[in-house]
Amino acid sequence: MSSTRIPFPVDPAAALLLTRALLGLIAIPGGPTAEQRRVFEVLATHLLRQESASLASLDPLAPEALALQLVDPACRRLFLQMGIILDLCHHPGSEEQLRRLERYAEALHFDPPQLQVVRDLAHLSAQEATARFVRLYDSYKPELSEPMARPAGEGQPDDAFFEAVEQLSAMPTGSLGWAFVQFYARNGIALPGRHTPSPGYYVAHDMNHVISGYEPTGPGEVALGAFKLALNNSAANWMASLTNFLIHEVGLFKHGSKEQFVPYGGGGEPYHGLDGRCGVLALPGAAELFAEALERGARCRADFSQLDHLAMAAEPLREIRRRFGVVPLRQPMVDQPGLWPDPEEL
Repeated sequence: MSSTRIPFPVDPAAALLLTRALLGLIAIPGGPTAEQRRVFEVLATHLLRQESASLASLDPLAPEALALQLVDPACRRLFLQMGIILDLCHHPGSEEQLRRLERYAEALHFDPPQLQVVRDLAHLSAQEATARFVRLYDSYKPELSEPMARPAGEGQPDDAFFEAVEQLSAMPTGSLGWAFVQFYARNGIALPGRHTPSPGYYVAHDMNHVISGYEPTGPGEVALGAFKLALNNSAANWMASLTNFLIHEVGLFKHGSKEQFVPYGGGGEPYHGLDGRCGVLALPGAAELFAEALERGARCRADFSQLDHLAMAAEPLREIRRRFGVVPLRQPMVDQPGLWPDPEEL
């Protein structure tokens, strides 16, 4: 697995180009939605370090102009990643917004599978789009699963994996394994077992919840995806981050009890009664939590997201966070002061 990082902090000249291009992206007939405006402002000020007061005076940058001036592949990738987020934040979905996004992608000569997922969302039924996504996501899941749970062929992990999960309940207080069990208990979730769809995936996913400090709420899930993307801007992590948006921002599918994902198609967070009028990033503080997650992930010393977490389960969580440079959230989602390293240790 190769590791690549999002170029934070972004070079000031590139940051200005990205900001102007994102402004151009959402400059469609009728203008951006309130949620799009809010997410754009957070991305521009928190991640691209633009002054809030200057945003209104910026000129939008067209696709062709962006392609001429922004040549760094990492920055081009970052633009499309942020652009897809802004597209998904347009509720209800807009064909004009999607066409605008495609114009930028064409100008940048960048058409990743994540963009095809967005096209499927716009043009297919929830059932068809979910089925296509699941087939695509299956190719990334081994990379996103616990190493012990990656079988040589199809099927469930072997007995050793499930025994290791069961042993987490006996781990020392303050350890990663202990914190993992506490995470499941306080959120009313059963530990992954033999009847869990993709149990190795969920163990790895939730180990990252525990280490990063994000709870399994809509904003917390989207933030975790951003955090992992900043740790390692791989295709798998980008697809995993997009998955969180498909669940919590647009409501394409939900987690199932027999299948990992089942079609939903009923709007974003909190799933019922919104009819697609807004998504998770419209919730108070959610956009800021997302931006902070990108910053926190970028500050880490190394990528821990795909390590053998079960092999590390007896280690103190505080020490793991210190070793990888995981700083506390500005506003913790759960009160665990003794499990975070002191600032001078980071």
